[in-house]
Amino acid sequence: MDETKMGILGDEVVKVNYQVQVGEPIGEVALPDGPVRLNIGAGAHEIEGFSPIDRSLGTEAYPLDYPDESVDEIRASHILEHFPHGTVQEVVNDWVRTLKPGGILRVAVPDFLKIAQSYLDGKPDNHQGYIMGGQGDVNDYHMAILDAENLREAFIRAGLEGIRPWESEIQDCASLPISLNLMGTKPTVADMQTSAVAVLSAPRYGPIVHSREAFMAFTKAGIPYQIGQGVFWEQVLSEMLEALLLDPQFEFIITCDYDTVFSEFQVKELIRMLRVHEDMDAICPVHCKRGDYKILFGIGEAGSDKPRSMYMAELEKSVVPITTGHFGLTVFRTESLRKLERPWFNSVPGDEGRWGKGRLDCDMYFWKNWKKCGLTLGLAPRVVVGHLEELVIWPDQQMGPIHQTLSDFGNYGIPRNAWR
Repeated sequence: MDETKMGILGDEVVKVNYQVQVGEPIGEVALPDGPVRLNIGAGAHEIEGFSPIDRSLGTEAYPLDYPDESVDEIRASHILEHFPHGTVQEVVNDWVRTLKPGGILRVAVPDFLKIAQSYLDGKPDNHQGYIMGGQGDVNDYHMAILDAENLREAFIRAGLEGIRPWESEIQDCASLPISLNLMGTKPTVADMQTSAVAVLSAPRYGPIVHSREAFMAFTKAGIPYQIGQGVFWEQVLSEMLEALLLDPQFEFIITCDYDTVFSEFQVKELIRMLRVHEDMDAICPVHCKRGDYKILFGIGEAGSDKPRSMYMAELEKSVVPITTGHFGLTVFRTESLRKLERPWFNSVPGDEGRWGKGRLDCDMYFWKNWKKCGLTLGLAPRVVVGHLEELVIWPDQQMGPIHQTLSDFGNYGIPRNAWR
C-alpha cells in the first residue's frame, strides 16, 4: 500500500514517501493481566510468558496492534530483515512506540559482516540463504541487509538507550553463529533527568535576546545555567569549568556561546547522544561559522593531524568522530574534563611571533590538547544550532526589506537592488 509517513529531523517535520507491504491493523488487542511480552516473528517457536506474533497466526509484526506504552518486552528474532530496507527504521520506531518506559526491545538479524567474512574465508555455509532468505514462500524473502552499526543506529534513532548484546534462550535463528543480537531499553522519566549544568562566557556588552532564549531552553530541560563575564572569554570559561569540577553532583557540563541559538530539544538530544555513545567524552552539534558559513568542526586522517574531507554518507550516523569542534552548545563528561592537562586554553603565535598565518587560537589549542590527552569528540549531525548574526536592512525598489549581513556589506557594499 502507498503510505506517507511523517518523521522528525531536529525540529523540522519531514515528509517521506515510500511504498511498503504491511499488514492491515485489525484493532488493538485486549491486554492481559500482568507483564505483556511479545515474540515477534515467532513461527513455530513458543516461549513461555511471550505472546506469539506471526503472519501465519493471523497477527502482523508491523504495525503492531498494541497501544502506545503498553508492552513490557519485545523479542523479534530474524524478522526485521524481511521488511524493505527503507522501512527498517519505521518498523523499529513502531515497536518502540508500544514499549512502556523501561521496556526492552530485543532484535536478532543475520549479521552481514559475519556472513561476508565467512564467505571471504571460503567457509561452506548457507551464505545466500542468510542474505536472501529461504524463499520457501512469499513471506520468506529478505529485503534488508543489517550489521551492528546500522542496527545500533536504528535503535538510537528510535530513542533506545543501554544498547548491548543478548543471547537467545532457545534454539532458534537468534542462536546461529551468524546472528547479530542487540537489545535496548526505552528510557524512563528518571533516566531522562540527568545531572548537568550549563555555563556561558559572555562579553561585558552584547545581545541580550539570545540569553533569554538560552535561559528558557535550559529551564525547560531542568538544567541550571551560569553566566560569567569578562574581556577574555577563554579565561572566564576555564575558571567556571574549574569551579564546577569541584562539585561531584554534575555528570555533564554544557558550554554555550552568547551568540548560539537553540531550544530545549537540542539540549536534551545532545545529552542523550552522550549517554548512548559511551565511547565519546564530548559531543557538539552542527554549528555554522559566520562570514564564510563553513561548519565549525575539523576531522583528521586516522593516526594523523592532517585534515580530511568528510563524505555525506558519514553524516547518516547519529554521532561522527571529529578532532576539533566548538563551544556553542557542547556537552562534556565531567570526568573527562578532569583528565585534561592544563593549561586548557592557550593562544600561540605563528611565523615570526605574529598573529597571522600559522597562529593557533585558544579554542583550537583546547581541542588539540583534548586529543593529545586521549579524549574523544563527536559531532551529532542531526542536532543543529543557530549562530546569531547581525543584519542590515535596506529598502528595495518597492520599499520592501532587503537583509544583508555586515560581512557582505563590507565585501560588496550596498545591495544592487536597494532603493536609490
